[in-house]
Amino acid sequence: MVRRKADLWRRVLAVAFILLTVAVVVSVLGRYRELKSERAVQALSWAVAGQVVVVDPGHGGIDSGALGPGGTREDQVNLAISRYLAEFLTQGGARVYLTRQDENVNEGDSGDDMVERVELARRVGADLFVSIHCNAFDGRESGAQLFYDPKSPEGKKLAEAIQAEIRRRLANTDRVPLSIDAYVLRNQKIPAVIVEVGFISNPREEKLLRDPRYQRQMAFAVYAGIIDYLLSNHK
Repeated sequence: MVRRKADLWRRVLAVAFILLTVAVVVSVLGRYRELKSERAVQALSWAVAGQVVVVDPGHGGIDSGALGPGGTREDQVNLAISRYLAEFLTQGGARVYLTRQDENVNEGDSGDDMVERVELARRVGADLFVSIHCNAFDGRESGAQLFYDPKSPEGKKLAEAIQAEIRRRLANTDRVPLSIDAYVLRNQKIPAVIVEVGFISNPREEKLLRDPRYQRQMAFAVYAGIIDYLLSNHK
């Protein structure tokens, strides 16, 4: 009886060891593929060199945006992803301007938040404007979605490129870019998009959106989409 129990425990430990080894290998391979993919994109980062990009973390100040069921604030998620995106763009050689650096909005003479965000893009001679937001509806809706101004063909192209990269890299959506009448889009003379990175109202997606690793992955997908868009214009 003692021998049987010992044999049983040895088998249990052996199975546990095998499962742990498989989990580690899968994790390492996943990280390797992620790094390999990043290197492939970074090799094409020359496309953003010299570009002036305004990254707009949506909301801020007294307007915190939507609130997830777990208490996650949209303005904080927007800022975190925007910072990662700004970092990638800067590493690629772009000049990047954030419409806000922290929880406060960078207000100018007009005192109008939306006006100042658009005015910043004009003032710095921006080539692209990318606004980061979280969507909110009900607990069932999920997935990232891009928006562009209906009168901007280049905005549509930029939205399609970013949407495709988010779909390919994160596999979190089958949505397609849509046109929308939004102040920060219709008042730009440059390609401008709103990136709704997911539904903060969805409990599962809320957990992802507050995860720093996922935030970085989302930012990188947006960055890869920007590179794809710029490369398509070099052809």
